[in-house]
Amino acid sequence: MMNLFGKKSSELKKETPKGIVCPNCHAENTTNISVTGVYKHLFHIPFISGGKYGTSACTNCNHTFKFPTMPMSIKLAYYELKETTKTPIWFYSGLISIKILVLVKIFSRYF
Repeated sequence: MMNLFGKKSSELKKETPKGIVCPNCHAENTTNISVTGVYKHLFHIPFISGGKYGTSACTNCNHTFKFPTMPMSIKLAYYELKETTKTPIWFYSGLISIKILVLVKIFSRYF
């Protein structure tokens, strides 16, 4: 059965900050931090943003942390990355196209 509506996610930004030590294997500069954006869709057309969340993964030991369990040093780097990550405009493409269609319909009466 085809999903008419739901949530999907897309990785927005990924970075390996300097000076972060993996708390599991104690390797330095091996932790990748990624910010993932969630959007809600209708017929697989994105309509609205559902927020951002983050994860971190060590490339040395493959240990991953979700946001609530991240150590404070990784959380600080995640907050910095999240602040510089913008929500893409295409997350709102369904709403934008509906507004354009309504405006075209309104202005088509006058031209």
